[in-house]
Amino acid sequence: MSGSRPHLLPSKQYISAEDCDLLDLLCSRFNVAKTTLEPASEIPITLDMRVKQDAHIPSHVLAVFDIPESEWGSSYQPLLVPIRVDLFTRGFRSKIIPLSPPGSTFPVPHCAENAEGQFVTLPVVPLLVPHAPSIPLLFLFGLGLEIRSHLLCCCLLPAEVIGEFPASPTMANIMATLCSDEQLREHSRFNHGLWKNILSLGPRDSHFIELARTAWNVTVEARRIRQRNTASHITSVPN
Repeated sequence: MSGSRPHLLPSKQYISAEDCDLLDLLCSRFNVAKTTLEPASEIPITLDMRVKQDAHIPSHVLAVFDIPESEWGSSYQPLLVPIRVDLFTRGFRSKIIPLSPPGSTFPVPHCAENAEGQFVTLPVVPLLVPHAPSIPLLFLFGLGLEIRSHLLCCCLLPAEVIGEFPASPTMANIMATLCSDEQLREHSRFNHGLWKNILSLGPRDSHFIELARTAWNVTVEARRIRQRNTASHITSVPN
C-alpha cells in the first residue's frame, strides 16, 4: 500500500466488533438516539427521533430491510437508519432519497408535549437492500462519518488476520485455521452482504471499497482452504 492511503491501513489498535453497536454509533454521529418500530408494524411516513444534541441533525431516516415487506413475519423489524441527503449525494452514486421540493429546509428539532428533551420529525424512506445488517457500517464509512480503520477491519475480519494485512494468502490461511465453521459462515454472510450493498448503492470512496473487497476475497479463500482441508482429511481416513 502506498503512503497516500494511511486512513484505511489497519492499525494495531484492535477492538472487538462484538462490543460495538454500529447502528447506535451511526445515530450518535447524527446526534439522535437509536429507535425501533413495533414488530410487524407498517412503515410510517414520518418518524420522531430523540435529539441528543442540536447539531448535525439528519434529514431523513431510512427504514432498511432485506426481505420484501410481503414476507415479513410477526417479529420482523426494519432498521431505522438516520441519514443526511447532502452527505449521501456526495458519498454515493445511487439515488435512493426522493428530491425535496424547491426551497425545502432540513428538519428542525422541537420540544414534544408530555416528553422531556427535543425531537426531530424526519421523513421515512423505505429501502430494500441486499443485506440490512451491514448498512450501518457502509454508511459510517461511505458518508465520511468514521475513519478509524481498525473499527472497519475488526468488523470484517478477526484481529489475528488483520495483523497480516495486506498479505492476502497469509490472511486467508490464518482465518481458515483460526475460525470455526460457524465463524467462517458469519464472516462470509456479513462480508458478502457488505459487498453486495456496495455494488447496489455505489459508494464513491475507492479506498473503502478496496478494503471491503480484500476482506471479502480473504473470506472466500479461507472457506475454500477449509473445504479443501476437510475433504483431504476425509479421503485420508482409512476405511
